[in-house]
Amino acid sequence: MILRILKTNQAYHFILIPLMIAGLWFRSYIHPDFFPFFEGENDMFLYQLINRALANSALANNLLSMVFVVVLAFFILKLNTEYAFIRVRTFLPSNIFVLILGGLLPLHTLHPVYFALLFLLLCVDRIFKSYELEKFHSSAFEAGFFIGLGSLFYFHLIFFFPITWIGFLLINKRTQWRNFILPVLGLAVPWLFTWSYYFLTDQIPVFVDTIVLNFDTDNRFFSGNRPLQIYLAYLMFISLLGSFFLLNQYDEKKISTRKNFQVFFLIMLTAVILLLFVPAVSQEIVIIMSLPLTYLISNYLIFMKRKVWGNLFVYLFIALIIYMQFVQ
Repeated sequence: MILRILKTNQAYHFILIPLMIAGLWFRSYIHPDFFPFFEGENDMFLYQLINRALANSALANNLLSMVFVVVLAFFILKLNTEYAFIRVRTFLPSNIFVLILGGLLPLHTLHPVYFALLFLLLCVDRIFKSYELEKFHSSAFEAGFFIGLGSLFYFHLIFFFPITWIGFLLINKRTQWRNFILPVLGLAVPWLFTWSYYFLTDQIPVFVDTIVLNFDTDNRFFSGNRPLQIYLAYLMFISLLGSFFLLNQYDEKKISTRKNFQVFFLIMLTAVILLLFVPAVSQEIVIIMSLPLTYLISNYLIFMKRKVWGNLFVYLFIALIIYMQFVQ
């Protein structure tokens, strides 16, 4: 029953999704609070402008995070509608995305990773758009530019840059030298402007220290956080089921669909590597992981034959999200 409601392609989702977000974020506007940033995390070069503007209002931060989630949810819907890697028209990816974020209460306030995910989505859109195009120079430049711009909000997005090269090769397979150089130029442009500003204002030590803090600060969050461990373990469990299901479907998928899911796999793999090996990466990386997980879980729930299991998984997921509202 619940799965059928979430996966339909009816217009009521344009109201349901914002209502779900308002319900799941209720604590963030009843008891507004700031995210507990480590030193330098909220000082990234573009995010600090927004952080300063909203520094006096936790409620404004929390409400803006809700707006971001609404925008991201419908952008996720747009990607599937435009490129049809899940072969049915459905709102389920947007609903799954909202549910995943609904259990991450510390991130129900504004964080640089929301900007990063928006720019990553724009980058992925440019990669997918290159399918079977003979020339896609503007898309190659823009993909790198979006990664560069997003990394000025959330530094670790820069580590996703190799996906632009690999993604274009997977999707299009044309190996013209421009398709390797243009993403680098796109990445470099926003960073060059930023470095120039800090150089001209004699703040290069601040520039360097901010980058070092965003890479080197020990920000581990798993130990002692049992509710989050349970929540992420459930996400991992259902994601593994979805992965095995996708592998069984793989030969039946269109070539373009296979390539799209390969790009999502690269995003997930990069996020996991960052989580394991970069000290400053913390629970916020789950927001980026939610992009591939959203489509992987949605594909599983839509095409699984025994809908009773799909409904059970969704009910358990919702129960766990409700549990997270009271224990974090």
